[in-house]
Amino acid sequence: MAADRETWERQAEMLVNRIRKNRRRLGPWLKAEGISCFRLYDRDIPELPLVVDWYEGRLHVSHLSRDDGADPEAPAPAAPGALSARAEHLAARVAAALDVPADQIHLKRRDKAPGGTQYDRLRRSGREIEVGEGGHRFLVNLSDYVDTGLFLDHRITRRLVAAEARGRRFLNLFAYTGSFTVYAAAAGAASTTTVDLSQRYLDWAERNLRLNGLAGPAHRLVRDDAIAALEDGRVAGGYELVVVDPPTVSKSKRMRRPFDVQGDHAALLRSVLGVTAPGGVVYFSTNLRRFALDFDPRGAAEIEDISAKTIPPDFRDPKTHRCFRIVKR
Repeated sequence: MAADRETWERQAEMLVNRIRKNRRRLGPWLKAEGISCFRLYDRDIPELPLVVDWYEGRLHVSHLSRDDGADPEAPAPAAPGALSARAEHLAARVAAALDVPADQIHLKRRDKAPGGTQYDRLRRSGREIEVGEGGHRFLVNLSDYVDTGLFLDHRITRRLVAAEARGRRFLNLFAYTGSFTVYAAAAGAASTTTVDLSQRYLDWAERNLRLNGLAGPAHRLVRDDAIAALEDGRVAGGYELVVVDPPTVSKSKRMRRPFDVQGDHAALLRSVLGVTAPGGVVYFSTNLRRFALDFDPRGAAEIEDISAKTIPPDFRDPKTHRCFRIVKR
């Protein structure tokens, strides 16, 4: 046990030093951009498979499973979601170094969801906090779910969408908590349609809209299987700006059929272009690390890989996500 403690102390010192270094490096950029929620540590050191995010004075720490790139020599947890004493020690040391109170540390183990299923809810505190991004306010929940409600890696992508939203009809598919919708609506979109299979996330999206004074009849929230809705014509045509950010894999029984983004993205994008107006813009994104675009629009659209310019400076991994801008001819 003493040897373990010595190892933990050495690792904690490495982690704290790296986080301090990252914070110094990011400081001028964070101040210039007015960013208050950001990534402090992104698996920088292979033997320390953690992700550390800062949410306005609170720490959200994810201890990654081996399936997500953790140390292959690390022992498996005793049960799904179990936290190791080492992870708890590391998180506590980071919090102390950053002067974060113990009750503002949110530590989770991020295991790979089995068989394409959704991550289970971890607890039911229902405790949400407001955070700011890009002049907007968002509700995040740092304790109840594996994800918080706001994907920080798409900060730049949201800004790009907003820059093209004024006067356009906007469609957000697989919308999660509606952050893209908030950006588009605030930027002057003529209307927005937000589609997700989860009523929980649609309700969250509505709270985000209301928080920004944007709720109203021009901003529709639709609970539906996005793929089936496109195929069956429940999504009307003529959208001039679309965001498509599907799950990597889904075997939800509420969907018409299982979905795999690598094998199914071409059919999905054909359906999306079918409801996109000529000259309309589609932003398509996935976090599948080994994703290879295999979609030939046959002259019906122009495709630009914008992945590199949409990954912000606080994310170290160039494979954090893939993102494409598609313009329908």
